[in-house]
Order: sequence, then C-alpha cells, then structure tokens
Amino acid sequence: MTSVPAIGLEVGIDYDGGCVVLALAGEIDVYSAPVLRENLMALGAAGHHRIALDLGSMAFCDSTGLGLLVGAVKRATAGGGGLAVFSPPEHFMKVLRITGLSKVLAAFEERTEALGWLDAQ
Repeated sequence: MTSVPAIGLEVGIDYDGGCVVLALAGEIDVYSAPVLRENLMALGAAGHHRIALDLGSMAFCDSTGLGLLVGAVKRATAGGGGLAVFSPPEHFMKVLRITGLSKVLAAFEERTEALGWLDAQ
C-alpha cells in the first residue's frame, strides 16, 4: 500500500484483484479534494474503474467532497465499473441519507461486501 499526502487527507492505495482500494484518513474538503480528484482521475486513465473507498478513518467530508465522490461514481460507471465506499462513519451516512446521495453512492459496512459488489459490476 502506498500513501499519497494531501492537505488534511492521507490516501493509501492498495490493489485487491481487479479493484483498487483507497483508504482515506482525515478530511475531504475544499483543500484536499483536488489531490483526491487527481488520484481518482489517474486511476481511471490507467484503466482502473472498480474503486472502493475505505472511509473508516475519514473525519469529515464537505460539499466539495460529496461532489467529488458523485463525479467519481459517474466516471467509474462510464468506464464499465463502479465506485463503492465501506466502513463509512455514521455522520457521513446521515448526510448521504438527507441529501438522497445514498441512492447514488453504494455504501457497505465491510470491505468484502464492497469488493463483492464491484466484482458484480
């Protein structure tokens, strides 16, 4: 697993079968979103369209982060794959439910569930 530093966000990258797993620690906000976006775009450009995000250590996600995730879902789906999150904090799930984004972003408790869903895409 490699780590990509960003302002207030650490991104660990791991490969599991045909999926890429990004472990996000810290905050996804207006300051850190550009670095995460670049990483997601680079993965897509390299042909990786099945992406799982481990949110177990994510402390905060603002509207910029939510927009980034929605865009990443659209790009992954357009590439023939998908994007799923796992181990999301309850505060993040609450925001997804309130905004209706729980219908757009596949969220799972465990890594194996997320990867299984991605394998079916």
